[in-house]
Amino acid sequence: DRENHGLTPGSFGLAYEDVEFQASDGVRLKGWWVPAAEDRGTVVLVHGLNRSRIEMVKKVPFLHAQGWNTLLFDLRHHGESGGSVSSFGFFEKLDVAAAAAWSRARGDGPLVYWGVSLGGATVTLAAAADPEVAAVICDSSYRSLRDTAKHHLRLFRGFRWWLRVVPVWPVADEVVYWIGRRGGFDPDQVDIEAAARRLEERPALFVCNSGDRRMPSDIAFALRAAAGERASVLVVPGTSHGGAYRDGKAAYEGAVAEILSGVLAETDSTTHAAPD
Repeated sequence: DRENHGLTPGSFGLAYEDVEFQASDGVRLKGWWVPAAEDRGTVVLVHGLNRSRIEMVKKVPFLHAQGWNTLLFDLRHHGESGGSVSSFGFFEKLDVAAAAAWSRARGDGPLVYWGVSLGGATVTLAAAADPEVAAVICDSSYRSLRDTAKHHLRLFRGFRWWLRVVPVWPVADEVVYWIGRRGGFDPDQVDIEAAARRLEERPALFVCNSGDRRMPSDIAFALRAAAGERASVLVVPGTSHGGAYRDGKAAYEGAVAEILSGVLAETDSTTHAAPD
C-alpha cells in the first residue's frame, strides 16, 4: 500500500494504542485502537485483500472528529496478524466478530462496521450474524466468491486474444472448488448478497466507483436491493477499485456522517424510550 505506507493514527496527531486480540478459532490479530473524547460509539475498519490496516488509516481523522472511536486491525494472513489462509470472508468474519467483542469491552456505545473490498464483503457477512451491529458501510464488495471468480476470469480472458481459449465454464467453478478445498471452507457460504438480506433493515451504505472493472457498480445496487429500504448506494466517479474515499471524499464523508447520525438518533430514542 504505497499510498499509505508508513502512516499511523499518530501521523494525524491522534493518540492510539497497539492492541491484540484473538478470533474464536485461535488466530491472533493485531491492530490499533484510536479513542475519541466524545466516545459516541465505535467504528471497526476492515481492509481489503493483500492490504493491511493502513489502507483504512486516512478515514480515522474524519471519524475521530465525529466523536467515534475506531479500531483498525489486520485480518488473518495479512499484516502483523497470524493465520495461514485467506478465505474471502468465510473465516475473516470471525476476525471482525473478535474485533467487535474487543470494542464492546471498551465501551457501551453503538458499533458500526466499515470495510473495503474483501473488508466490505467480510463486514456484511459478520453483521448478518450479529444483529447488535448498528450499521454497515460496504465499499467495493463482490456479490459472492463464485460470482467474482467468473467475473475475474472474463477480465483475464480480455488481456490477450489467445487467452480467450480459456472457457469461463468449467474453469471458474474448478478454481472456486480448489480455493475452498485448500482453504478448508465452503465457498458457497461466501455469499454477500445473501448476507445483505439478513441485515434486518439496518442502515447500510454500499459504495462503488462508477468505472471499477473489478467490482462493477451494479453489484452495489444488487446489495442495496437485498438489504432493504434502509440501505443506500453512493456511486463515486472514477475507475479505481477501492479508491472511492480518495476519489470522492466530500460526498463519501457526507454519506457516512448521515449513517452515523442516524445510528446515534436511533440509539438515543431507544435509550430514552418510555417503559411499557
